[in-house]
Amino acid sequence: MHKLRNRLGPLRVLDAVYRGGGVGRAAELLHVTPGAVSHQLRRLESELGVQLVQKDGRDIAFTAVGTELALQAAELFDQLEGVLAKAAEAGANRRIRVKVIPSFAIKWLMPRLGSLYVRHGDIDIEVATVARADDTDLHNADFVVRCGAGDWPGLRADLLFPDELVLACSPALAERLHRPEDVLGETLLKSMIAPDCWDRWLLSAGLAASGDTRFIPLANAVLCLQAAAEGLGIAVTQRAYITQDFATGQLVQPLAHTARSSNGYYLVSNPARASGAPFSIFSDWLISVK
Repeated sequence: MHKLRNRLGPLRVLDAVYRGGGVGRAAELLHVTPGAVSHQLRRLESELGVQLVQKDGRDIAFTAVGTELALQAAELFDQLEGVLAKAAEAGANRRIRVKVIPSFAIKWLMPRLGSLYVRHGDIDIEVATVARADDTDLHNADFVVRCGAGDWPGLRADLLFPDELVLACSPALAERLHRPEDVLGETLLKSMIAPDCWDRWLLSAGLAASGDTRFIPLANAVLCLQAAAEGLGIAVTQRAYITQDFATGQLVQPLAHTARSSNGYYLVSNPARASGAPFSIFSDWLISVK
């Protein structure tokens, strides 16, 4: 064991000569002199009792034994680098980057996040928002939440909740709504992140907006729900977003009709990365949390 440890330094030099293609380049990589590189090679040859390199013009060339040793050493050093990188990641990287639309972050993720910190207080969640629910970019993120069919090639997709659009408004406004047709006489609050939601809900009810239909465009579903709670109109949003609002009575669902699609909201990740901690801890929690 001690002999092996004593030879790691010379082996590293041998590896640098092999990767660099010569003594001069190896000296640059190791930040030592060419003489120091040659000395370490001679030391290794002496300890092993075999010639590893030979003179080749102004530089050196590997013997057959030297080539075989350099190849195996390179492979072992690569494996060791991978082990060290994984250990460093497990010990230091407890930050998870998640990209979601603002409505999901505020109405679904944040109210539940406390339960994760209770169990795993050493994990940091960095939440960034995106402009579209169908954003497919995992750049600078470990996870994204996307709306779609869940069939993105090469990616893992775990269903969080189905795509179900319902109406929400203040209790006072709800008293005027008895049939789906009644909504066309009211002010409709439209999220600019998901501008087609009203069209989808109306179409599923056999209706369509006309030129007389009044819409108020707002940045996202959160603002639409806030405006609805203030009595400014009717919002249409994902059922999963407003469970707590319905429970408090601040908002009510005035009509039972729900617009459903075959899509859902999925937690999407790179399967190779998501399998290791702390990413698997986060994904398992988010998939199971209600």
